[in-house]
Amino acid sequence: MHDLLTSPLVPAVRAGARAAHSLPEIYAALMRDDVDSFPGLAAHQAQAWYQFLAQLGAIALHRAGRGAPPAEAGEWRDLIAALTPGCAATAWSLVVPDPSQPAFLQPPTRRFEDFKEFAAAPDRLDVPVTAKNHDRKHAVAIDSAPHDWLYALVNLQTIQGYSDPGRYGVARMNGGYSNRPMVDRRPGPRWGQRARRAVRMLLDRREDALKRAGDDLFRAKEGIVLCWLEPWDDDERIRPNRIDPYFIEICRRVRLEERNGRIRAFDRKSAGRRIDAEDLKGNLADPWIPIGRSEKDAHALTVGAGGFDYRLTREILFARDKFLTPLALKELRGERRRDSEIHLTALVRGRGETEGWRERIIPLPRTVAAEAIGEFDPDGDIEERPLAKLSESMVGMAGGASAALKRAVRIYFQKPDDPKGRRTRGRPDAAAVVIGRYDRIVDDRFFDCLFGAELTEAGFRAAEEHWQIFLRAEAVKLAREVWAGAAAPSVRREKARAESESALYGGLRSRLPAAFPSSRRAEDEAA
Repeated sequence: MHDLLTSPLVPAVRAGARAAHSLPEIYAALMRDDVDSFPGLAAHQAQAWYQFLAQLGAIALHRAGRGAPPAEAGEWRDLIAALTPGCAATAWSLVVPDPSQPAFLQPPTRRFEDFKEFAAAPDRLDVPVTAKNHDRKHAVAIDSAPHDWLYALVNLQTIQGYSDPGRYGVARMNGGYSNRPMVDRRPGPRWGQRARRAVRMLLDRREDALKRAGDDLFRAKEGIVLCWLEPWDDDERIRPNRIDPYFIEICRRVRLEERNGRIRAFDRKSAGRRIDAEDLKGNLADPWIPIGRSEKDAHALTVGAGGFDYRLTREILFARDKFLTPLALKELRGERRRDSEIHLTALVRGRGETEGWRERIIPLPRTVAAEAIGEFDPDGDIEERPLAKLSESMVGMAGGASAALKRAVRIYFQKPDDPKGRRTRGRPDAAAVVIGRYDRIVDDRFFDCLFGAELTEAGFRAAEEHWQIFLRAEAVKLAREVWAGAAAPSVRREKARAESESALYGGLRSRLPAAFPSSRRAEDEAA
């Protein structure tokens, strides 16, 4: 029932009109760049759906020995069905009455009597945990369609982490409370553009992925690619040396049933992760995940509550001594160099909570793409990588300006020696609030300034000067708002302001010399 290969289950908007399509029809439309959007796909589900489409498409083409994707739905149907010999009649169906047969993302089992009803609505399967169920309610999509269950299953089985004893997460993350981040490069925002490049990237970079994984980690030929085809009854675990590097994972023992016209999910807890790879800490050659370069830190990146701020993103792109370049960022063989985008996403998780969906899109001009993402010798001199050097310098300048602003605000409120930002009367330290605003302003402009630099010595000098002037202007603007809008806790307010102003300008001048030419001193005095 609800067979993805033959039934129109996936709604898509094409040329402004909405219609439902089978999975092969979706692939054919994607290859023609004929999909505008997927109605019903939540923001936090888009990453998993995109990666699923890319992995499945690449696996189907690789197993068939084809280098180029077909344009017709019928050919896609044959390619996908060939991945499930002997069980194609059930392996792509959302609901299969016989639990001993595989269903889509649902492993076969002969012990269904041990399963218990887990969800009566698809949003119970994958909705992020929120404090006291406030932000996004659980289990409210009672009148749901099959595609709602489809997206929830893909999200659950391919990017979910640990939730409670017996319900473990995917292998492609550093730990149960970590996440599976995505660092991607895309020609543009359209689904077809992204999917075509991702499929090609996976095919082109397959040998690179195997090389990064090391000898004998994966089975390069005839490995398991669709983990839901394998029976899962007695807590069997699958070692990576049995699977393909692009395997599509499942992390939960789930089955869907349709009763009285409504789909419900049943599950059975397990004794551990399905993929027996805890010791690898997510280092499974996922082309979208930054991996630590050193032996000590050779694990998958975990994105924190701060998301992909400019500091972390700069490290992903430039800190070759810290991260291996994600394969998805590299230029493809024969790819025409053009403007593109860096797309970063992660569902930030914690203990018993979800700290939010984090997404960042950074325009990447073709003029700096090779310099920004090219492979460099990690032991080489940073002087040989001017853009990397500039990015490091810009981070240092921003940190120095932030420190000067923080000290000035604390002096104004007569707390210059409060380095930990202690709370007063239930409110956060005033300096912490100001610095939070300053960081967001800096974050918004960092990559525009960096990637807007001309790749010449004079261009880098001009970019540094422009950055220093920007940092100075924003710091002074925020400080003036503090001085104008908040009275210092003293009758000696004028003295507090004078000391704060002196600390600010002195700190900025020592850290941002290019922002203080003689012509600007008169401006400061006049202000």
